[in-house]
Amino acid sequence: MTSKAKLQSKSRPLLVRPGAAFRCFSDGLCCTDIHALGVLTRSEVRSLRQRNKLSVVYSDDIEGHCMRPVDNHCLYLEHELCQLHAQHGAEAKPVGCRRFPYGLVSTPFGGRVTTEHRCCCRTLGDRPPISLADAEASLRDRAGRLEIDREVPARVALTAKQRVSFVDYLALETDMIERLNAGERAEDVLRAKPLPELDHGSWATIAVEHIETRDSTAGGEAFGWFGDALLELSAGHTPPKRPRPWHAAFDRAAAREGVRTAEEVLNDWIADELWMFRWLEWGPFDLARAELATRLAVARVIQARVEREGVRPDQAAAEAIMCCELVSEGAEWPEAAGAIATDPSPAEPLRLPAAAQTAIVSRRAR
Repeated sequence: MTSKAKLQSKSRPLLVRPGAAFRCFSDGLCCTDIHALGVLTRSEVRSLRQRNKLSVVYSDDIEGHCMRPVDNHCLYLEHELCQLHAQHGAEAKPVGCRRFPYGLVSTPFGGRVTTEHRCCCRTLGDRPPISLADAEASLRDRAGRLEIDREVPARVALTAKQRVSFVDYLALETDMIERLNAGERAEDVLRAKPLPELDHGSWATIAVEHIETRDSTAGGEAFGWFGDALLELSAGHTPPKRPRPWHAAFDRAAAREGVRTAEEVLNDWIADELWMFRWLEWGPFDLARAELATRLAVARVIQARVEREGVRPDQAAAEAIMCCELVSEGAEWPEAAGAIATDPSPAEPLRLPAAAQTAIVSRRAR
């Protein structure tokens, strides 16, 4: 049977989001002061130590081995280039390094190639459309298998009380991504109010928790920028002056050819957030849209602050996205998203274009 209820998630064929573009330009940000570069497998630890006995260290934070940092960057990073790659080829790098910023999501229609925006090679300058061959090479593990990050079910929760087939959800998502690619303002596409009502706690408290996470690293500064912006939105807080995290890498990226508008940079990010289904971790799609609208509002506050320092709008937007996407990977933000009240729905109902509605009615009638 081929009914919608029988659809199973799969990793083939590989699918690229319309409009997604990326190529590594060796800006070096992913190798510097973001997190412990690991966890490394046993074979990777052995291989790296054979090349340099000091290249691996055990991290209590990730409870495993990772690349040893030197002056807040990977030991192998020299002149913004990975010396492992330069001297021994891409296969010499750990899988995590070869994989970033790519990811893979298994859906009933195939494997979606995703890209993180915690990478200024992804967000700034002229970039070619994503190459499936390059993506596939990066996504394979040591045994040559495609490694899947998450699976999408055959039925998708739009709200706490409504589930639809993946086919019907896809019609909604396709419309949203097409509108984002066409330049429609992201807030109008999401149709969700930022900083929605919470079941418990307050946005100001969540903001302070993120500010208190700040430490001496660039990643810590990113949490500070995010918390400041969230506190400004929720309580009118005037943020203190802070150093811009990773500004050197973003300055290098901005020097490349190609300038986009800030809206193009932000829309590209929101489209990828929809495409990669990371929002499944938050809950139903209406809650996810409210979560995205909140991070988008924070990004706009950070962007405006960075622009006031004389930074170009597209670069300011990219730096803001870096902070907002990094925070979503932290321990505090999933708890914040989980506190969003789902009754009543935190987002407006989405309406399909007439052509999609007609197709769905026709399919259900068969």
